[in-house]
Amino acid sequence: MNPIGLSALLLEGLVLALMFTVFVADLFLPAAKNRLGEIVAAGLAVIFACAFLFSPRTGSAFGDTFVCDGLALFFKVLFILTAILITLMARAFLKKSPKNPGEFYLLILSALLGMLFLASANDFILLFVSVELVTVSFYVMTAYLKTDQRSVEAGIKYLILGALSSGMMLYGISFIYGHTGSTQFDAVRGVLSGFETAPPLLLFGILLLMAGLGFKVGAVPFQFWIPDVYEGAPLPVTAFLSVGSKMAGFAALLRICISVIAPFEKKWSVLIAALAAMTLVYGNLGAIPQKNIKRFLGYSSIGHAGYLLTAIAAGGLSGARGVLFYLLSYAVTLLAVFLVVVFCSLHFETDDMSAYDGLSQRSPILAGSLFLALLSLAGVPPLSGFFAKFLVLSSAVEKGLVWLALLGAVNVVISLYYYLVLIKRMYIHPPVSRDSIQLPLSFRVPLYFLMLAMIGIGVVQNPFVHLATSAVSKFF
Repeated sequence: MNPIGLSALLLEGLVLALMFTVFVADLFLPAAKNRLGEIVAAGLAVIFACAFLFSPRTGSAFGDTFVCDGLALFFKVLFILTAILITLMARAFLKKSPKNPGEFYLLILSALLGMLFLASANDFILLFVSVELVTVSFYVMTAYLKTDQRSVEAGIKYLILGALSSGMMLYGISFIYGHTGSTQFDAVRGVLSGFETAPPLLLFGILLLMAGLGFKVGAVPFQFWIPDVYEGAPLPVTAFLSVGSKMAGFAALLRICISVIAPFEKKWSVLIAALAAMTLVYGNLGAIPQKNIKRFLGYSSIGHAGYLLTAIAAGGLSGARGVLFYLLSYAVTLLAVFLVVVFCSLHFETDDMSAYDGLSQRSPILAGSLFLALLSLAGVPPLSGFFAKFLVLSSAVEKGLVWLALLGAVNVVISLYYYLVLIKRMYIHPPVSRDSIQLPLSFRVPLYFLMLAMIGIGVVQNPFVHLATSAVSKFF
């Protein structure tokens, strides 16, 4: 492999080196076992810095099946940032359940490695292998609490349904390969551009591929696993699924739509618009009656998948830019939510939302952070979530999908209602306990950073819009 190819694999190589370091430290350095969380977080921080300083903006490896471009780098930065914050959550979680911490951190890193390869995949085989590396890591992490019946049940459900979706993806890829003679994205697009009328079996293969990816992103009608798996999985895993796994799914879906099956845009745009409408309605209406905080966030994540699908259905530069900006806003906002929820879980004995009653009196910082994050998720200005939804809905209007944009606007109002229900619990309901909750520096600093990001991205949008635009401009 040439030096350019090796440099394109810089971030993946660093993650592999960190995995080896954690593995050796866990096996042969007993004194380091209690410091694995700090080792992983520090290593990921170094990799995060390398993504800005040394990672190439262009390059390829493995015969152009692996590409390093602006789109890949955008997602990789988000994946690494997510992994750092998930590691901080896992560190607090493992202090309460200290069984095999090394294994848990290795699973986080293996999922991250799959996400990094997925972001650069330029071939259906590499795409499939990357998706499987991510999902297999999550299967194990979901069932990590082997003595907890809910965790094991969630792991089994996720495994069965995940295997079904993987089979659909692979079956769809086989149809695409059969009609195009290649699995490389550029070659497949070249063949598809030559079809005046798409063969029915080729369209069937694309449909199966979309269905498999629809499971990964939690789109209706492939969303049934989300509430149960989110509820049963350990909280750091729920956070990683909600943010990292969803971003990985949309990274794959976006690249395929804009770089592979773009010649058939009119056909798949209608399909994705229908999925977006169903996903918006199901997710937001399903969140209203929820009493468990994890199920509540699970249905909320389904609703947000609907907005992302709306931008993909809109297509074009504006739609792709909307997806990236929305994912950036969604990541920083939801990570803030889960930082609060994970820390509160260390003090509460239940996941019921009633445990958050009067939280503002017990910890103004936690309540204020959650308040700000929920308003951003709802799309209240001037927070980042407002402008993200504006970009998505305006891209739909630009495409002529006015009905879908109006449906998205209606669902903004619905989501505002159920987010305000939780805010009411924190600020109006009497507290369940008078004991104050002290927030350590390891949680305080990332919370302040995420709150600043929510406000900063919402108020000063232009640099981030430009970043998202430059990441996808080469495809249009």
